Amino acid sequence: MGIKRLNHAVLYVSDVADSAAFYRDVLGFRPKGDAASRRAVFAQAAHSDNDHDLALFQLNLGQQRSGPFSPSGETPAPHQPRAGLYHLAWEVDTIQELKRIRDHLAEIGKLGMEEDHGVHKSVYGHDPDGLLFEVCWFVPEAALEARDREPGDGRLDWARELARGA
Repeated sequence: MGIKRLNHAVLYVSDVADSAAFYRDVLGFRPKGDAASRRAVFAQAAHSDNDHDLALFQLNLGQQRSGPFSPSGETPAPHQPRAGLYHLAWEVDTIQELKRIRDHLAEIGKLGMEEDHGVHKSVYGHDPDGLLFEVCWFVPEAALEARDREPGDGRLDWARELARGA
């Protein structure tokens, strides 16, 4: 048996409270425990049965970072790897929910791209630290059309997808 879906993500952020509010207000993550912590917040997605789906840790508190362990939070030396995250993808159940999130991101100036990947439709946004994330909806198998399985131009046709997802 293989991987089913992302269980949780841990992000280093510049302001835990701002990031927790962003993920709560835009993507519906519910903070657990001490949501007022300046050091770390754990949050659960709205319809998740995971203990937590997202953890937000304050930068430079001596935690392990990508690459070598740094007990004092010092900057990596030039010869040390600077591995990083490209983006995380969160899945929603309906095209209507994807559109709601898209509109909210646009309203607050955090919307990046919107893309039709064929079998799934995506919007991309940036959190308060500029970290890229994707929110996607997979077309139900019964609703897939031949054109969904072939390369397209990537443009997301909201009217078509909302009609199909109704």
